Amino acid sequence: MADMKIYQEVELSLTENLVPTVVHVKQFDHKARKIRCRLYSSSVEYVIPEGAIVSCAGTRPDGHLFQYSSETAPELVFIEENTVIFTVTDFMTAVFGRYPVDVILLDNEGDVLGTFSLTLRIERSAVGNGKIAAITYQKAVEAVAAGIYECFTTEDGYFGIRSHDGLGYETGSVSSTIDKLHDTMVNCSINDAGYLVFDTDDGLGLAFGTDVEGRLVVLFHEEI
Repeated sequence: MADMKIYQEVELSLTENLVPTVVHVKQFDHKARKIRCRLYSSSVEYVIPEGAIVSCAGTRPDGHLFQYSSETAPELVFIEENTVIFTVTDFMTAVFGRYPVDVILLDNEGDVLGTFSLTLRIERSAVGNGKIAAITYQKAVEAVAAGIYECFTTEDGYFGIRSHDGLGYETGSVSSTIDKLHDTMVNCSINDAGYLVFDTDDGLGLAFGTDVEGRLVVLFHEEI
């Protein structure tokens, strides 16, 4: 399935003293939006010179800066049909707030040809955790599987795992995706032959067996 792309058209002026165009983006937006900038000088469309390099730069409200160049990241910022197109990246939307972004044109010698500005307004997400807000079941499985470092059983006989999954999901929170993962992590049953059978999501990479003394052994980070 192809990623959804939203193109937003803006007009930026090199010479006119205008209020910068404001582009509204949701916090944690995952590379879904591209900004197509049509450039003007003295009310006339600016012709971007052949071989020009474009750089997009800004500083988030938390003080962390970003800079993407068509020279080093052409998949994120490039020139097409006399317009500048750049992708709103995860880094740009990680912190909500309002801040300026400069679109800078340079020649192939690195001299600045012109600077155009817009304002990026990152609207605060309803959930302060972007990983959980937009997570899929498969992504949750992959994150948990990659971070597993211990398997254990509780005093009540329940099976559990500990994982540095990086999802930031805290006890007391509710997520239907995480709840499903809990429910499908391990299911135990007895087959027709009387053997104990463990069913688990293959993506977790858990392998169940017994040692020479008949004790249950669980291996993780295993290919199944």
